Amino acid sequence: MAADSAAIKSTFFHPQHLLTRYHYTDASTHSCAACELTVTGAGYSCDECGFNIHEACLSLPLLVDFDGHPGHHLTLTRLGASRWCDACRETSGAGRYMYLCAACNYDVHPRCTSLVAAQQGERRRRRRGKTRTVIKVGVIGFRVVDLLTGGFMSPVLDIIDAAVGN
Repeated sequence: MAADSAAIKSTFFHPQHLLTRYHYTDASTHSCAACELTVTGAGYSCDECGFNIHEACLSLPLLVDFDGHPGHHLTLTRLGASRWCDACRETSGAGRYMYLCAACNYDVHPRCTSLVAAQQGERRRRRRGKTRTVIKVGVIGFRVVDLLTGGFMSPVLDIIDAAVGN
């Protein structure tokens, strides 16, 4: 990772220290505090405590509506204890971020919404020898419907897609 000269103070994600802008290589092993995916490309790090975050994740909205949980807004929250995501069923530890519905005790990772993929730009994957941009538009039974487009996709649906062998 190579440092840029820019340093910022994040008022939400990491208010206690300055964050230095870095370019993370593809060999990065640093996990993003917001989406928990590996930080590559533009990101920020705290040189004092090892906090890392994608540049795009810094602009995640604090309040969202999520199709998987209609009826209530979800609030981006720093976890005080471990919680599991109602979308992917994976647990996130204290200090990580999730969207929470306090009224229903419903939690979802930012990465399990379309927000992370949309924030980080177009995502590509290799499949059958071709590079395709895929947007997952829904689950029918246990089969995932793909729509070839220039849009974004959900990592959760990728996991389901891989499990059923699409």
